[in-house]
Amino acid sequence: MNKMAQLNIPDNMYNWVKAFFEQHFHCTRYTGECSTVAAMKASAIQGSGLGPASFIVTAADLHPTTPGNRILKFTDDTYLVVPAANSSSRLGEVSNVEAWASRNNLKLNRTKSKELIFIREKCGQSSQPLPQCPDIERVSCAKVLGITLNDRLSATDHVNNLLTSCSSLLYVMRVLRGHGISTESLHDVFRSTILAKITYCLPAWSGLCPASDRAKLDSFLNRCKRLGFCDNSIPIISDILVMLMTHYLKRF
Repeated sequence: MNKMAQLNIPDNMYNWVKAFFEQHFHCTRYTGECSTVAAMKASAIQGSGLGPASFIVTAADLHPTTPGNRILKFTDDTYLVVPAANSSSRLGEVSNVEAWASRNNLKLNRTKSKELIFIREKCGQSSQPLPQCPDIERVSCAKVLGITLNDRLSATDHVNNLLTSCSSLLYVMRVLRGHGISTESLHDVFRSTILAKITYCLPAWSGLCPASDRAKLDSFLNRCKRLGFCDNSIPIISDILVMLMTHYLKRF
């Protein structure tokens, strides 16, 4: 609450926030047995309206130590971006984040942290690989805000995961149709589930998507049209992207 107290907010609002975070307890019940009650003195209530705002206030003073490095913060996810020119600063930046977490009654979970090194395809793997951060797994792909990125900056892995997930939803569509749902309602379900999943952050990752992957997405949509799960008026992925970009440009 020390950081909250530095904000230019009315006293009654500060007192309300303080009261919200106080007197929270947790216990676990299993097979009729209940654990002892523990006071919750850190973190925020999952799904609470104050969760994202309290994270912003808490993480406002978290900054990289080396010029050129960046720390990107989204709700409760934090990404450390280090360019190749500053690769020697990686370990120091991780230590800086860990020290900041300790000062704020938090702890950096190294087992959940991942390191992803982007490699230029034409250059290939470096002859002198970078030393790995202790207890932090180095991966070839990682999910960033719901988008799967690989070390080649290609959306191929994301498209493959997307098609696998959407294909499994086709079973649900068959069950709904078997239970007598109307065609119009079935198309509404398709747009709100499968199509929404495909178009999620499409403008952000479409530039990393080669023509072969776009063809896979178009083939999947054509299959859904043949099965009658969606309206035939749904355009191909490239046209959907143009529509989304036009909509965003109009808003700004």
